[in-house]
Amino acid sequence: MADEAKDHRGQDRPRQFFFDVNELEGRTNVEKLGESAEAERFLELLGRDLVTRTILQSASLSVYHETAKPGERVKSHRHGTHQLNYILRGELIFGRRTVGPGMGFYTPDMLYSWRAGDEGAEWIEIHSGEPGIFTQQRPS
Repeated sequence: MADEAKDHRGQDRPRQFFFDVNELEGRTNVEKLGESAEAERFLELLGRDLVTRTILQSASLSVYHETAKPGERVKSHRHGTHQLNYILRGELIFGRRTVGPGMGFYTPDMLYSWRAGDEGAEWIEIHSGEPGIFTQQRPS
């Protein structure tokens, strides 16, 4: 009898699950990266206080719940994935474009930056894989 936890290639199959985002551990960038000299470059880029709750992280799909304080910002970066952000509360400002509740932002692995509005922001961030952090354009 085949192991039902494996797919036809013998790899682990994802399992169904339910979640309550309020029960997921939220960690700031400082908590995730520490405060070493090496981490300081990423903290300068991504801020110290952005709170991330991991809903799902796999090789093919990653989903996070993010919360930013008022005025918090991230500098220009990309993640090496296709990315979709869906705003739940507050607003994120991408240059001259403001994205509020019920709105979103999609980027096909291109550089972007944002600033949280006066009330901060809360959003769902979806990636086509496991995101990295990159600050330069990919070579053509």
